[in-house]
Amino acid sequence: MTRPVHGDVDLADLGVAELVADGGQGVVFRLARPVGVLLKLYHNDVDVLADELGRLIELPAGLGSPDRSLIAAMTAWPFARVFHRGRCAGLLMREAPDRFATVLAGRSRLLELQFLLYPRRAMWDELVLPTDAERRWLAVRYLRLFQVLHRHDVLVGDVSMRNLLWTLEDGPGVFAIDCDGFRVAGRWPAVAPVDTAGWADPSAPAGEVTPDTDRYKLALLTLRLLLGDHAVTPEDVRSSPSLRASFGPVLTALAAQAGRPGMRPAADSWLGALTGRRPSRNAGLVQREYAAEGHAPDEVGSPTNGAEPRG
Repeated sequence: MTRPVHGDVDLADLGVAELVADGGQGVVFRLARPVGVLLKLYHNDVDVLADELGRLIELPAGLGSPDRSLIAAMTAWPFARVFHRGRCAGLLMREAPDRFATVLAGRSRLLELQFLLYPRRAMWDELVLPTDAERRWLAVRYLRLFQVLHRHDVLVGDVSMRNLLWTLEDGPGVFAIDCDGFRVAGRWPAVAPVDTAGWADPSAPAGEVTPDTDRYKLALLTLRLLLGDHAVTPEDVRSSPSLRASFGPVLTALAAQAGRPGMRPAADSWLGALTGRRPSRNAGLVQREYAAEGHAPDEVGSPTNGAEPRG
């Protein structure tokens, strides 16, 4: 029996919608009313566990105010299930804020993580890419999001370069979309999981999602973002003298730990290395280098002064 969730809606009551995207699991529409809301309708062959989707929707309401606010600011967390003829057919979620999009080759594009992990291409000439210092700040933002999710036993599962967004407008910020793929540890996901090629944990069975696999993928995200390399792995860092020299001893040690199943570092450890919250030779690295680019630290909510990062 499907449990009711506050805000459940019927598809027939949603009115006019504009097609935005057609993906592997469903089709996304932009509603005319209310403004800023997207409708995701699953394809007919996608099995949806309505109760698990409901639990995911309700989860933020049970969190403390700071964590609830961070999730609201940094994710397109689903806020309602959509039913059609008695079946859970989709969900409603907020649209990514405008600053997480740009215009490339004459059309609007979301600022996906993939833009930061590959060499610049001709069609990206209009795109302003982050400096090394800004990359570190973006890494801090992603780490902060994962830190809060993991604190509440929420696993991301599939770390997709298309579902993680970024911006430099108003200071480095990040945003996660397609959050219906998240799950509570130990529970089934609302929809069948996927694993983006090149982002799987080599020590885990295909499709397995655990806190340890999430931490491995978080290591991939951090290392790849810092280097601008879509393929680098913790094992590469450990075996490469040039990469070890580039990262320094603290980040290199974390990369080595990330290569050991069952011992992967949590987001806290990476944050400590990048922000100087814990004593290390990299102390203050992000704050110093970002300030050197001509930005005031409080513009991006410097973690070293106790301010919360902004999405």
